[in-house]
Amino acid sequence: MKLTPEQVVFYNENGYLKIEKYFSDEEIEKLYSEFPNTIEKNSDRIILEDNGSIRSVFAPHFVSEVYNKLSRLERLVIPSEQLIESKVYLHQYKINTKKGFKGDWWEWHQDFPYWHIDDGISKPELVTIMLYLQDTDASNGALLLVPKSHKEGIAKFGKKDVLDEENKDKNEKTETKNYLSSLNSNIKFTVDQECVRDLATKNGIVTASGKKGTVLFFHSNIFHASNINLTPFDRDAILITYNSIHNIPGNTENPRPNFLVGRNYDPIEILEKDI
Repeated sequence: MKLTPEQVVFYNENGYLKIEKYFSDEEIEKLYSEFPNTIEKNSDRIILEDNGSIRSVFAPHFVSEVYNKLSRLERLVIPSEQLIESKVYLHQYKINTKKGFKGDWWEWHQDFPYWHIDDGISKPELVTIMLYLQDTDASNGALLLVPKSHKEGIAKFGKKDVLDEENKDKNEKTETKNYLSSLNSNIKFTVDQECVRDLATKNGIVTASGKKGTVLFFHSNIFHASNINLTPFDRDAILITYNSIHNIPGNTENPRPNFLVGRNYDPIEILEKDI
């Protein structure tokens, strides 16, 4: 399944593209039913909120053939190759969940700074596809986007509070898990508030609402955030990030774990069948 020229132009101009009804109700039910099987107790792949609820499940394809097949589907890979203009490999794969009443926010940020600074990827030639497992809107933490902000490159970072002594000591004792500062609700590379305000005033803010089965393609440098989940119902979304095979990570001395950074740089073997 290929994107139309008009869809490609919209993505290049705005930094995102949303398509409704991309997956059927039956496919979404299969993925949602398989979700619990991706959660391994005490696994580093499972990132928790401060309240103990699950925030993210990384690399679900490590333990689930259903999720492995999903990442190789033609209707996801081919459009990504169109947008990146290159063959792609799987860089990162996760399920983000905002538990009812408990799901926390994601501050305004860009994804590429993490992949550039932490992983040594030189160019923002990555695209992320977000697949909605439930109906999603402002009430349960839909993604917020600033259109055209991807054209700014890496934006000025916002100032973060200095860690208190207790947290410093804790971090020193868990040096092997310093990557967690990129994954919790207090992420380390946020966009400066003035930058967000200026571009939002100029270009507006889009709430990426959609029914279950919707997909959202978005650029690695677009400003995005999401609010807490105020509803009593969970809001789960699958995020698959593809990278150009010509843009592989350069950080080989101190790489992040393989559940965060894909190590297979071969072009994806496309699966034409459904999941």
